[in-house]
Amino acid sequence: MTSENNLEHINALIEAYPTASAIYHGRNIIITAANQEMLKLWGKDQSVVGKEMAEGIPELKSQPFIGLLQQVYDTGITYQGVQEQADLVIDGQLKSSYFNFTYKAIKDEQGKTLAIIHNAIDVTELVLTRKKNEETEERLTFALESAEIGTWEMNPLDETVFWDQRCQQIFGFNGDREILYQEVFKHIHPLDQQKVAIAVEAAIWQEQPEAYDLRFRTVNELNGTLKWVHCKGKAYFNKNGVVYRFAGTAMDITKEITANLSEQQLLSLIKHNADHMSIADMEGRLIYMNQAGRKMLGVPEDTEISSLSAADFYNPEELKRVQQTLIHQISEENGWQGLIHLRNYSTKQEIPCEVNYILIKDPFTDSIIGRGATARDLRPEMKAKAELKRLATIVDISEDFCNYCDLDGNTIYINEAGGKLIGIDHAHINAANLYQYHSMTSSEEIRKNILPTLYAKGKWSGRLDLVHQITGEVIPIHKQLFIIRQELDNEPIAIAGIARDLRAELNAKKAVDKKTEELQQVIKEMEFLANTVPAVVWTSQPNGMLDYINERWHESSKISITDSLGRAWAKLLHPDDVKPVLQCWKASLETGNPYQTEFRMLDKFGNYRWWLARALALKDKKGKIIKWYGTNTDITDQKELEKQKDNFLAVASHELKTPVTSIKAYAQVLEMMLKRAGDTKNALLMSKMDGQINRLSSLIGDLLDVTKINSGRLEVDHLPFDFNQMMLEIIEDMQLSSSKHQIHHQLAFKKMVTGDRDRIAQVVINLITNAIKYSPDADRIMIYTEDRDTEVQLCVQDFGIGLGTDKLDRVFEQFYRVSGTKEHTFPGLGLGLYISSEIIKQHKGKIWVNSVMEQGATFCFSIPIAGPHQL
Repeated sequence: MTSENNLEHINALIEAYPTASAIYHGRNIIITAANQEMLKLWGKDQSVVGKEMAEGIPELKSQPFIGLLQQVYDTGITYQGVQEQADLVIDGQLKSSYFNFTYKAIKDEQGKTLAIIHNAIDVTELVLTRKKNEETEERLTFALESAEIGTWEMNPLDETVFWDQRCQQIFGFNGDREILYQEVFKHIHPLDQQKVAIAVEAAIWQEQPEAYDLRFRTVNELNGTLKWVHCKGKAYFNKNGVVYRFAGTAMDITKEITANLSEQQLLSLIKHNADHMSIADMEGRLIYMNQAGRKMLGVPEDTEISSLSAADFYNPEELKRVQQTLIHQISEENGWQGLIHLRNYSTKQEIPCEVNYILIKDPFTDSIIGRGATARDLRPEMKAKAELKRLATIVDISEDFCNYCDLDGNTIYINEAGGKLIGIDHAHINAANLYQYHSMTSSEEIRKNILPTLYAKGKWSGRLDLVHQITGEVIPIHKQLFIIRQELDNEPIAIAGIARDLRAELNAKKAVDKKTEELQQVIKEMEFLANTVPAVVWTSQPNGMLDYINERWHESSKISITDSLGRAWAKLLHPDDVKPVLQCWKASLETGNPYQTEFRMLDKFGNYRWWLARALALKDKKGKIIKWYGTNTDITDQKELEKQKDNFLAVASHELKTPVTSIKAYAQVLEMMLKRAGDTKNALLMSKMDGQINRLSSLIGDLLDVTKINSGRLEVDHLPFDFNQMMLEIIEDMQLSSSKHQIHHQLAFKKMVTGDRDRIAQVVINLITNAIKYSPDADRIMIYTEDRDTEVQLCVQDFGIGLGTDKLDRVFEQFYRVSGTKEHTFPGLGLGLYISSEIIKQHKGKIWVNSVMEQGATFCFSIPIAGPHQL
């Protein structure tokens, strides 16, 4: 058979193949034959037949296929490709496709390769579908992780549970090990096990399955930590009605449950508080009143509180006083406290009350939305005082010592004979205390034995000692004491006494002992106070050795207070925080400056929590440090909230950029179209709109910069550039945009600087823009540069509103804004100077401001001429 016949035979054979096929000859891979399916895959016609593959399909030269064919030709070993990518020119465009193919050698009787047959199947759609499914699964996984939701699945046949890591953590298990349903069940709170079992059985009941949606508690297998879990799931049945899969999600709702519980506890406390408590809106319409308030003001249980207003509880004159005077005196910080006469809703009887007003703010807008009020009925107290006053009239002329005081011993009345006996004149009687003018022994007897007897029996009599308040003389007396009670509820409100003088000898030592006792009591009260505050309170010697820590330490630390004194507390610090914390503490010890730092410390559960530590030095008159007083405050939740805030700002600002860019493009197109149409008026409006969009883009850019700074992703380049040329370009551009202010400059720096030109320009533009914004009544701005050998210094001076000394250190804080006067308001987010300061810090420079109110401000920064890697 001739070669021509062979070629025809091969062509016929290839054309008969049901899939894309081709035959190649020679090591140069000459295309001998190719059916229409193969030509279609290549995007070529019959003109490639007879040509070398590199010539006929030139885009394959940079791809591995020609080399693979040559390898098959040389070795005779078949090559199979699975879902391999090939880039081919189809309809004039280079497109990526995926193929399953084989290169098989056709050999002669001696085993030499005669030709290579190529079969291929296009699996592009299959590959792209698989990738799309993988991306969908990845997005689903990301969404679940973002929502802090775990996934689980149980095989009902062998009760094996499969779940992700978050689900393991929620249920209190550790490690990647196979877990059976019964083992999981053991770690469900005993009080919840039954309802979980019932819910699971109902969900997998084949006759009428119910939705699995349940909240219950779990107990960690290692430390016994209790968590609330919200589980949702669904059972899947085969065609025979047999359950083969039970799967769902789980979410940790401990914080939600705890918050709801705290809210209910607070509402219960308010509802059952003994004092009147109410809330009204700014127009005086009532929103809430507790049970004590209803009882005191005579509001029936079936009366809707929202139907009442302040006018229902005041006489006209008092209502006018409250609305026109008192409400305007309520401050945001301290509220208002004083005497007000309320009126009973049912009887119209006036009720003298000690009232506290506070302003209620919207937590989201910080605007005032209402007023809260607590009121204490003064009638029982006033009645008791009146009774005491009548009693005083009787006993005032008595020659015996007569007195009465409140339950804490604070003197309400002493008759003339009593004042003379203990050496207290009438002007100082109200400042005296029962325990002050009795001896220490007698005071102790009163506290320990006499007061319990008085509360139980209503009276007591016996031997006590008074102390003359001038001479210190001990005066033995025989005293009778009585409890005075309220008529309404029989509650004790005061103590009355009559004493007969049994004076025999002096006892000056008792006065000294009493002072010592008072001092010890003060120390105990201070220690008690320290243990009641939520923070960890500590004290240190001048050398930094801790000598006291309050009881709050036990709530967070796994080591005792004794083992934490001195410098032992530092061993609980996170390894990365040890050096900076101790350096900061050392600097405060050496300078006496206040100590403040943040660090992570190991808690009793083996977790690191964030703490804010602050301390002040107590100094003597010569400035010598006597002692350090400090606190540690847990800021872990605050740190987490800051992180969530930064994440939100990053996502929100990033998502805003795309629509704002599109709006800007549409605005510019509309402006151009209006100009072409000759509609200059509307074109000017579109131009103004474009300017506002630029301002919005700038604000979004600031938010993005802040999120980069907070996450440590703000990067700066360090390349040489002409600083003076940059300044001239900026001044020229800024002058074009400011017709009112003339920008004068004295640029004395003429060298190259290594840094990020764009970021430094951003700082300069921000300072100039602020100078223009905050000097609305001025007409000039001054810019100076100075050559300071190894660094360049730039200053921007304005002649505007200026800054007070209390604001100089705050203008570089995040979101801090300088407030204007009634004539001037200044828009913005308060981020420009914060971002500028961070950029300067990245360049190892300094930024500061000098200012005088109403005379303007001068903002300056300096940066090294050489970049950080050159220093």
